[in-house]
Amino acid sequence: MEPIPSFLDFEASSLSPQSYPIEIAWSMGDGSVESYLISPDAMESWTDWDPEAERIHGIPRAYLLANGHPPAYVCGVANQRLRGRIVYCDAPDFDGMWLAKLFAACGDQGPRFELKHADELILSMISSEPFNLARSFQKIGALKIEARKQKPLRHRASWDVEYLIRLWQLARAEVSQP
Repeated sequence: MEPIPSFLDFEASSLSPQSYPIEIAWSMGDGSVESYLISPDAMESWTDWDPEAERIHGIPRAYLLANGHPPAYVCGVANQRLRGRIVYCDAPDFDGMWLAKLFAACGDQGPRFELKHADELILSMISSEPFNLARSFQKIGALKIEARKQKPLRHRASWDVEYLIRLWQLARAEVSQP
C-alpha cells in the first residue's frame, strides 16, 4: 500500500501578525495523526489572544497553560517524527508563519522538514492536462467540497489534518478511475 503523505496544521491564538501557535497536528505515512497543545507559559511575547478565535477552536488559554507542552518539546517531537519529509498544509502563509514562530521559540533549532502547499500535491496528482490549470483547479475545488462533506466540521488541528488525508485519498481515487 502506498504511504500517505505527511500533512500538518496549526491552531493559533488569532489570525493577527502577533498570533502564535497553540496546537499542532501532523500525519504519518500510515495515516495516524499526532496532535500537541502548545503552552504559551514560558514565552513572554506570546500574549496575543482573540476571544473569537477561542470560540472557533474551543481551546481556552487557561487550558493551554495547564495542559500544553513547552514549545521546545513540541519542536523536538516534530523534528524527530517528520525529519527529512515534505509536509503538506492547506494554508502555507499562516502555517508557515506559525511554524517559524514555534521554532523561533526553540532557539536555533529549525524544522528538519519542508513545508509545501497541499494544492501542489493534489494538482500534481490530478493534472492530466498540464496546460489547463483552470480545469485542474475546478477538480481540486470539487474534491475539497467532497472531502468536507465526509467529515463533520470541527475546527481543530487534527481534524484539518484528517481532512487533508481525505482530500488526498479522494484525489488518488480520482486518478485510479478508468
